[in-house]
Amino acid sequence: MEKLKLIKKGSESLVYYGRFQGIKSVYKVRISKPYRNPDLDRKINRERTASEAKVMFAALSSGVNTPAILYVNPDSFTIVMEYLEGPTVKEIAERGSLDIFKEIGFMTGKMHLNGIIHGDLTTNNLILHDGEVFFIDFGLSKRSKDLEDIATEIHVFLRSLESVHVQIRDNAFSLFLEGYDEATKMRDEVLKKVEEIRLRGRYVDERRSKSRN
Repeated sequence: MEKLKLIKKGSESLVYYGRFQGIKSVYKVRISKPYRNPDLDRKINRERTASEAKVMFAALSSGVNTPAILYVNPDSFTIVMEYLEGPTVKEIAERGSLDIFKEIGFMTGKMHLNGIIHGDLTTNNLILHDGEVFFIDFGLSKRSKDLEDIATEIHVFLRSLESVHVQIRDNAFSLFLEGYDEATKMRDEVLKKVEEIRLRGRYVDERRSKSRN
């Protein structure tokens, strides 16, 4: 195995580029937390590593594009997956391309129908590879069909559009919802819950603002 090259350092993991059995690969290694009891830390990281790999496989099995998993070692908190070459959707959106958002909505709907919550659905965690959208970074993912979890996921995606892609937000989200409803027929139900979440957020912000004044 060639020397690994660090390409991303997050709060929960380190991501390296290298080769695995001759294949261009990404090595994702969870970080130990010094403030946790060592035995508890190992238990948490082992479980989260195994869970992330299982959710990725479930997403792939449900027809959602994810990197192929090449190797998993929960004891070293490591997942090795194929390296995908291509721009992020964030980069594509900044160039004004919008059609891709319908596909993102459709595949998000397929995940939700199969009880998969990505956990960090932003345009940075979506890559265009060989003309198709791939979902990456399932580090915060979980299994759930709860409407609150589903709507929270959609809300997170909308917030990412509002903060990073202001100029195309409305059109991008409309296309996303079109694809999502095509897959789920749940658009109205989910949007109602999203609005509830947004109202709760505004209430908390207003209360905090009043407490500071």
